[in-house]
Amino acid sequence: MRESNMELLRIVSMLLVMALHANFRALPLPGVPQIAANPSSAWLQFLVEGFAIVAVNVFVLISGWYGIRPRLSRLGGLVFQVLFFLLLSVACCAVVAPDDLDSKMWGRFFLLGIWDYWFVKAYLALYILSPVLNAFVEKASRRQFGAVLAGFFALELVYGWWAPDTGWWAKGFSFPSFIGLYLLARFMRLHPLGFWKKNRWLDLGIYVLMGLSLTVIMFVLKSTGRPGAKWYFYTCPLVIVGAMHLLLFFSKIHFSSKAVNWVAASAFAAYLTQSNWFFGKYYDEFIRQWFNNEPRFTFIIYTVAFVVAVFVVSILLDKFRLLLWQGLLAGYRRVKTQNDEKDNACVRDSSRSD
Repeated sequence: MRESNMELLRIVSMLLVMALHANFRALPLPGVPQIAANPSSAWLQFLVEGFAIVAVNVFVLISGWYGIRPRLSRLGGLVFQVLFFLLLSVACCAVVAPDDLDSKMWGRFFLLGIWDYWFVKAYLALYILSPVLNAFVEKASRRQFGAVLAGFFALELVYGWWAPDTGWWAKGFSFPSFIGLYLLARFMRLHPLGFWKKNRWLDLGIYVLMGLSLTVIMFVLKSTGRPGAKWYFYTCPLVIVGAMHLLLFFSKIHFSSKAVNWVAASAFAAYLTQSNWFFGKYYDEFIRQWFNNEPRFTFIIYTVAFVVAVFVVSILLDKFRLLLWQGLLAGYRRVKTQNDEKDNACVRDSSRSD
């Protein structure tokens, strides 16, 4: 049975991803004029981003915590899940906005654009390479493992964060970044440092400290007109440390809940809806309109309710998708069993003839 504490972390992380997209994807990053006009609103935006920016890294760390054990059925299930929501978006587009069904849409459908479900493409690459990474993890000594991680993150610190012009680290929106996070979580699980074994409230405190630090740094930088985008890179050390300790906090909580596990099994569906080429633009547009036209308190209420509603609908849609997938798997196994029986019968008949 899945550990409900880590399944709850999946749910929390997905809600944080949705908060990220409701914040600085749907809304502009506050600059000097916006901060001067409404500093409390800008501070709240930076605060949300500071605490939510760890979400993507946490998802990858969870995979590394347990280790990916690739199976064709699991890979097929992931691909089917992605195709299900893509086909659903095409069907909705055909009804709501048929003019959007152009040649560019089909490129987005096959994820040919750089931001078309970028997480799915990077994770698929990680999934395929995971046997190689697992073989290294199993054979490497603690010292070798630590040396590889130190070298990796030293390079990432310079070329993936502080001076990211190499491009291929892509601010953490990339397969190389996922490799580092995966290996980091495997090391945390298999070779934990003494500091990582401390009380879980220390872990929560470090996560909060990282979030507040990002909030203060960005507020100061943007209020004085200086650039600060790198502090929101997934390769930012504060973001990585915050993600690590949020993971450690949940790993030290132990409880069992079928309801949590049921929801978490479909949590990824929320990413596939509100990051979808079609649904995503409506997600952003609703939030943008409320931000521009409603009082801040009303905007917050509307946005929170909307995020929760999208999450719930995504879960329910995915449960229907799961029924379809289970039906397909059952049909495939039934046909395979029948074919195997026929082959065995042919072999027996051939033996009798001989």
